Amino acid sequence: MERKLGRNFSMTVGQGGKGGPWRAHLPALAALMMLSACGGGGGGIDLSSVTRFTLNLTGPALTQMQAALDAAFITPAEMQTPQFQARLATVRAAAPFAQSYSVNGLTNVKPLQASRLDWVRAIDRESGVTNGVPDTPDGLPDLTGAGVVLGMIDSPIRSTHEQFATQAGKLLANPGSVHEGTDEHGTFVASIMAGTGGVGGTAPVMGYAPAAQIYNGEISYQPGATLNYTTLGGIMDGARAAGAVAVNNSWTVSSGGVPATVANSGIGTMGPNFATYLAALQAYTANGVVVFAQFNDTTQTSSSFMAGLPAEVPGLEQGWLAVINVVASYDAATDRITGVARRSLGCLEAARWCLAATGYLQGADIDNDTDYVLGSGTSYAAPQVTGALGLLAQAFPGLTPAQLRNRLLASADNSFFTPTHVLEFVPGVEHGYNSEFGHGFLNVRDALIPIGQSVTATAAGVVIPLDELTLAGGMLAGDALVQGLSGVSLGFRDQMAGSFATPMAGFVATAAPIDVASAAHINWSRGEGERLLVGPDGAEANGLARVTLLEGDAGWHLAALTDGTGIASGAALGRDWDTGSRRITVELAAMQGRDGLFGIDLGGTDAAEAVSATVGLRQDLGSGIELALEGEIGQIAPSAGGVVTDVSALSYARAGVELVQRSLWRRGDRLSVFVDTPLGAVAGQAAVTLPSLGAMQAAAVAADGAVPASGFETVAVSFVPEAREVNLGLEYGMPLSAQGEMVLGWSYRHNAGHVAGQTDRVAALGWRLRF
Repeated sequence: MERKLGRNFSMTVGQGGKGGPWRAHLPALAALMMLSACGGGGGGIDLSSVTRFTLNLTGPALTQMQAALDAAFITPAEMQTPQFQARLATVRAAAPFAQSYSVNGLTNVKPLQASRLDWVRAIDRESGVTNGVPDTPDGLPDLTGAGVVLGMIDSPIRSTHEQFATQAGKLLANPGSVHEGTDEHGTFVASIMAGTGGVGGTAPVMGYAPAAQIYNGEISYQPGATLNYTTLGGIMDGARAAGAVAVNNSWTVSSGGVPATVANSGIGTMGPNFATYLAALQAYTANGVVVFAQFNDTTQTSSSFMAGLPAEVPGLEQGWLAVINVVASYDAATDRITGVARRSLGCLEAARWCLAATGYLQGADIDNDTDYVLGSGTSYAAPQVTGALGLLAQAFPGLTPAQLRNRLLASADNSFFTPTHVLEFVPGVEHGYNSEFGHGFLNVRDALIPIGQSVTATAAGVVIPLDELTLAGGMLAGDALVQGLSGVSLGFRDQMAGSFATPMAGFVATAAPIDVASAAHINWSRGEGERLLVGPDGAEANGLARVTLLEGDAGWHLAALTDGTGIASGAALGRDWDTGSRRITVELAAMQGRDGLFGIDLGGTDAAEAVSATVGLRQDLGSGIELALEGEIGQIAPSAGGVVTDVSALSYARAGVELVQRSLWRRGDRLSVFVDTPLGAVAGQAAVTLPSLGAMQAAAVAADGAVPASGFETVAVSFVPEAREVNLGLEYGMPLSAQGEMVLGWSYRHNAGHVAGQTDRVAALGWRLRF
């Protein structure tokens, strides 16, 4: 049975969220079910399917790495790794997260998984997890509310309970009290909001912000207790002085036995000294968030007056949240809430600032220091929201509590109902809500993910959207830029002023290896050259065809280089010396491209220019054997821009050697064995200047929003790949007739695309006719 403890008496305090505890300790609680140790459907979090709020995860860079929660935390891409999934399974198996109930006709009611707290608690750069809290031997902070103060106004806390005694200085007010045998409400609420998890790892409770300190203002729920607004105002002033990010409230008022609602009450009906309390609330909400539990009584037709107070005093809304109790069935495999049952009053007039959480879970009790009890009510939903604000305060130290509140509202899961209204938080970021469920279910994980369009800043003061930030070394650099930026972080901020950091290497587009088979086959089929599997020269690599302009008797030739559109063009001047047994070719070329050359993009203007020199030698060794050598060197001057603040001239080269045996098996056939290395960078570097996470945090709170000059770091990145591609192959050409021939070829490509260890094999069959 469930014992209802709501109390209503003239101008007295009642428990708006108080439900009856079932005095069943964890070992004997048959309703608990261990969750399957799986991670988000086996694939982790699929952010592309999140439609609950504007989430910009597009563009070539974000497709690869999406975005980081924080330099000290994790990226969604990392959430999909086996290591993270293993930690997630461990967290879900821990007692606080293994709570699973069947209630109100719903199964798989998992309070701390429905709010996605398990994902957040699994965040750690190391692999250890103790009592559901990841270890941090590397010194990086886990997201536990460290350094944050949370306030509450409730019945006294049993300070010796294991949920609080294990952290020195946990309680900032009334730290030495042991309130045994009075009321478990405050102890229960505090354990959900900021309980440390207890001793030994077997406790069924660990608070949302286990490392946060608690400023605990005390009121009494005992019969005959009265509400003193002057005392409440003093508690709010004390919480403000202590720097409390949020203050949790699970009480309401009544007059003449009638609960005070937005509809039946007003400021003038609240009794003596309410103005003093209201002034304290107004002062506090200028830099803090007040969280109020909604009525448990579902028969009411208007919101609790305290939960809906901004309807009476609009200036409070920026620092106000109302919380309702919604039992939610959650499917971890699909990461979706599959069914809900509201067990409290709806949001009603408080809908614009209202959230839901499952206030049906276990919390600390007061019978002894290791006692726990199952309870139900909005009293136990509200501290989940307050604790979540503590997590966000640690993750976003530069944001105001009002901004943290907005992140919770903007990221709430509203997928299980149809919104009837939309609230715009900043231009371009809006969220749907309705009068029953408000903005929806608390989703602390998604509140930590970038919301809206993310941007970064350059040293020149230019703001760049992340989906427009891409660096490319093209076909010349291989993975050199990725390797050079390995371990380098880029600071950025989202549309709601949240600051993040992410690996810069994720913004580097790596060119695919040159498709020698198809590119060379096209040229060979036109009658250009004997060999089929030959890599392109600089002009061919940029899509430039040769159009002969002049051809002299002395071996001189002049050709125009064109792509047929005018986007890229050039000219080539060369000479051939043919002595009968030896042929030498020399050529100088110049190229320009309005969209760059060689696929290189360094964020500057699109135009690029290049010059090159090519030398070739073909020597007859006798008996039908020939030796051919060819090499090309060149230089390109790409333009710098964006995060690339300087670039030196980039030099590139290619070389090859071929041994040919003619008339091997039949007259006119040809067997070629060759080794070559295709176009690749041999010199050049870029200076990449990036803002840090701290710099973006400083910009978020700066009056002008500018990133300080000291917040940028410059990294010199080489274009020269660690390993050059080397191709080994052979070809056999056989005449089919006087006008036709066929070629078979095979090539093995080592370090394909100038990426160490990457291999490729190419086989080709070609035939051509001469007219």
